[in-house]
Amino acid sequence: MPDASPSSLQSRVNLTDDLSRVKRERQQSYSAQAGSRLRRIVHRLRHMKARHSWGSLPFYIVRRVIRMAVMRVLGTRKASGVLADLQGLQAQRDINALALDVLKQIKYGGIDSIHVYSVYITGGLGDALMCSRMVRDLQKRLDNKLSFDIYCQSPQIAEEFFKNIPNFRKCINSDIFHDIKNYYIFAITANQFATFMTENIEYHTLLTYCPDVVNIFCTAQKNRQKIEKYIVHHPFLDGAFADTAVRLGHKRYKYLHDMMGLKYGGDEQAIDVDPDLPLSFGLKPKAYITVHDGWDGNFKIAAQRPTKTVPLEKWTKIISGLKRALPHMTIVQIGGAVGENLQGVDVNLKKKLSFAQSTSILAQSALHIDAETGLVHLAAALGVKSVVMFGPTNVDWFGYPQNANIRPHECGNCWWSNDAWMDACPLDLPNPACTNNIRPDEVVAAAMRLLEASSVDAKPSVLA
Repeated sequence: MPDASPSSLQSRVNLTDDLSRVKRERQQSYSAQAGSRLRRIVHRLRHMKARHSWGSLPFYIVRRVIRMAVMRVLGTRKASGVLADLQGLQAQRDINALALDVLKQIKYGGIDSIHVYSVYITGGLGDALMCSRMVRDLQKRLDNKLSFDIYCQSPQIAEEFFKNIPNFRKCINSDIFHDIKNYYIFAITANQFATFMTENIEYHTLLTYCPDVVNIFCTAQKNRQKIEKYIVHHPFLDGAFADTAVRLGHKRYKYLHDMMGLKYGGDEQAIDVDPDLPLSFGLKPKAYITVHDGWDGNFKIAAQRPTKTVPLEKWTKIISGLKRALPHMTIVQIGGAVGENLQGVDVNLKKKLSFAQSTSILAQSALHIDAETGLVHLAAALGVKSVVMFGPTNVDWFGYPQNANIRPHECGNCWWSNDAWMDACPLDLPNPACTNNIRPDEVVAAAMRLLEASSVDAKPSVLA
């Protein structure tokens, strides 16, 4: 039972007040930056640092300066052809074979002759998956008249989300996007927001071939005006924006649709799975629960484990509780390079599967248990319910209604209240109060409720 003693209640009030003060000071600080060119440059550098390690950042800046200089001298079109021939520079960027193929098309004018738009995804796995729903419903709105390319950090993984959407062409490494974005009839940046790059829109082509895009663009621009401050300072004011968006009734999983005026087509997405793969590991479909300890490996952190992860001692108690309460269920760990091997699981497939194989295992699970990570969004896309343990991130913003979303018992929702929120508690607590107060028995009880509800839903009606 929750501790309702006066001292405990006062402690929670103090934590809430302290966090509110930190958030308020952060918004005031960013509001003061609006008119300063120097501060905007500093903001841009901080944004790049969030995506690049200290070792790679200087090389990234030098490459960007070289690109800008070449384009200034030769013009965008000629410069792209020159950059296509700089194999050494391409090697430094680690551009894959798909990107090289696109450069060749640009050099010989191939992209100019077809009606293709691009979507540039700046976030991780969850962002790519939510973007795939947006593109799915955008294509439906446009009657699949246009083709599209996707640019992101992990093209091989993201391709699984997009390849079954009509007129998908390629998923390409995002390193090359800014060199070639002008060759599309329009380009969209997608992360927490969906924004058109206005300088790239070919209005004549769109009005002739697909005029509804102009209506969508106007809706997106109108909605953008209301939140410009948050877009300019993304991701550093994402937490403040989420608080505001929730008060207005928005949810993360369909906010891209809200911005663009698109009808939401549902959580589930057409993703290829191998239905026989679980059997090869001795797993009977719907007779096992998947668990995951991990986070976005592209997010640079100094700490060994980020604040949003579930403490390992909590995981041990959760797994032992599940095995006592659900002895007929097999506990299967999935995940990639980051995170730890969890004690007590029956089958550990962490770092042993490709992403596509992990997707097939997740698709046949009876339930998924996790912190707030990209695999929760993937589970929702596969029609699998999750028990999600929230900490620094906003449960009302990120939670799916069909899941069991476990709220923090103390503090919580400090996401982007400072730049180091993933490394350490923004209130300087030695252990984050939000995740340190997760109650394993509550997680087990939530898992049992979801499994029972799913079992009832699966039974045929006696009236049928």
